[in-house]
Amino acid sequence: MADLLLTGLSGLTAFKNVLTTTGHNITNATTEGYSRQKVSLETQTPQFSGAGYVGSGVFTSSITRQYDSFLSTEFRNSNSAASELDTYYEFASQIDSVLANPTVGLSGALQEFFNSIQDVAADPSSIPARQVMLSEGEALENRFSTMDNLFDDITLRVNNRLADTVTDINLLSENIASINQKIVDAAGKGQMPNDLLDQRDHLIDQLASKVNVSTSVQTDGAVNVFVGSGQSLVLGSRSNQLGLEPAGFDASALTIVFKEQTANVDITRFMTGGEMGGIVRFRDEVLNPSINTLGQIAVSLSHTFNEQHINGVDLNGDQGQGFFSKPGVLIASDVSNTGSLTVNYAADISQLTTSDYVLTTDATNTNYTLTRLTDNTQTTAAIPGAPGIITVDGLEIDLSATAAADEYRIRPTRDGASSFSLKTTDPRDIAIGMPVVSRATSTNTGTASLTELSMSSYTGVSLADTSLTYDSANAQYDIVVGGVSSGTLAYDAGTDSGKTVSVAIAGFGDVSFVLNGQPEDGDSFILNDNAASNFSVGDNRNALALSGLQTTQTMVDGSASYQDAYGQIVADVGRKTRSAEVNGAAQQGFLNQAIAAKDSVSGVNLDEEAANLVRFQQAYQAASQVVLTSRTIFDTLLGAFR
Repeated sequence: MADLLLTGLSGLTAFKNVLTTTGHNITNATTEGYSRQKVSLETQTPQFSGAGYVGSGVFTSSITRQYDSFLSTEFRNSNSAASELDTYYEFASQIDSVLANPTVGLSGALQEFFNSIQDVAADPSSIPARQVMLSEGEALENRFSTMDNLFDDITLRVNNRLADTVTDINLLSENIASINQKIVDAAGKGQMPNDLLDQRDHLIDQLASKVNVSTSVQTDGAVNVFVGSGQSLVLGSRSNQLGLEPAGFDASALTIVFKEQTANVDITRFMTGGEMGGIVRFRDEVLNPSINTLGQIAVSLSHTFNEQHINGVDLNGDQGQGFFSKPGVLIASDVSNTGSLTVNYAADISQLTTSDYVLTTDATNTNYTLTRLTDNTQTTAAIPGAPGIITVDGLEIDLSATAAADEYRIRPTRDGASSFSLKTTDPRDIAIGMPVVSRATSTNTGTASLTELSMSSYTGVSLADTSLTYDSANAQYDIVVGGVSSGTLAYDAGTDSGKTVSVAIAGFGDVSFVLNGQPEDGDSFILNDNAASNFSVGDNRNALALSGLQTTQTMVDGSASYQDAYGQIVADVGRKTRSAEVNGAAQQGFLNQAIAAKDSVSGVNLDEEAANLVRFQQAYQAASQVVLTSRTIFDTLLGAFR
């Protein structure tokens, strides 16, 4: 009778475990991260009798969770990728809406400014038209400032989001390490604690949404978690910390560091996936290029416009001055530097790029290395002798005061938009006219003409009467300045007609013009001063030249205008934003598939669990009948001996 009783009791115990586990599954059906648990039953060791082995019941061999490590890894990878794209799109769409907005963007302000120059060209002496030009110049300054402030605001939000993400990662890593210790302690009793395993996996899933992670399982059941290029975020029951540090070249730029006892290690470039990867990618691919391109336009516009403006004459007959204030080049020095570096913009500003640069000197201050960060192109050469200046990408870099082992970060366009400002305040100071006029002498008999007169390198001094007289025998114009012979200009009507030529007049500047037609011997053209008391207030030639800058390709190595460069960044940001949106939608599809595959193994099916509940309830009741039957038989036997 004892054997029958024990067999029934084993069934009651086993089916109680099954019913409890089934109830546990049902009550956690909506618990995030929960994996369905299953009870494994095995037959008790049978007992030998004369007729053979008699069964002795059942026992619970294990309670395991339904878990597939491959599917979990796929889910984490998909979750990390989807989170990265969502974060990237979230921020990129903000930049896209700013750049493409006609109210906030730069394109409309540029158009209105150049329209006002055309109005001044139509009526050069009009003070109201000149005042409108100044107002539009101020509006352009405000537009640059507004966009720069918007970018600063987005930069602040990026940094705050990055700080929140680092805090979340550190908290998750601490919790994972804590649960690791609990699992190790529980596993020492011979079985794995399923609910703790689920909690840990759920934390790792959350961590994967913040940054891409990889894991490895130790023999004691603890999980090691790695980020970046193999930095150990969690090792058993110990967690390490990530942190943020200001970049040495820019306090607003934060680098992600792995905190170690000796020194923090910059791991920014290794951070991929999750919110952190999306933030870093957005900052590197969209935000910083947008800021630098806006600055490049501001620098190019101020330099090229000023260059043309100072080659003109204002309403008072004086040489034009800088119309806009010129932005400067930002230079950040390493704290260990003992020398100094000076960087200015070169005369040919069209070579200016949107890249930052790193310049280092060697241990003997004999050679320098310049690295362009957009493509990591390196140039290593000897530091030149006096004056020690090199010219690269629209920059003049003065190396004469550097010292051994110096390091500098050069940021040519970073501050361009914020420092762009209108310098001219008096409408009479707008230089609309040219300082030189031309006329043909009345005795000319040929068909030659001198047109498209322009000025460069104007010094502001008066021009002595200058004549160009054709010498047919030598096929050249003889140049006389103030009665003094000043060289010749070769001219063959068959090959040179229609070409732009330039004549350098000492002390005055370079005068360019186009010669056409066939001159006769002795035909002359006279260049006269058009400044000071000689100035013609109706002259609009410099206004036309200033207006022409709108479409002149003065940027990107002479291949783009201001609006072309702005349109390029608008298109580039729009393309990247759209790509993130499309790829994000596709990745969400992959994530949904990964979730479905994972749930098919680990998810709780309430219909299945309800059926199991009924089935195992019946089994429990049947086992209780075995116990009841054994008791009845035992009572009957006892009654027979009373």
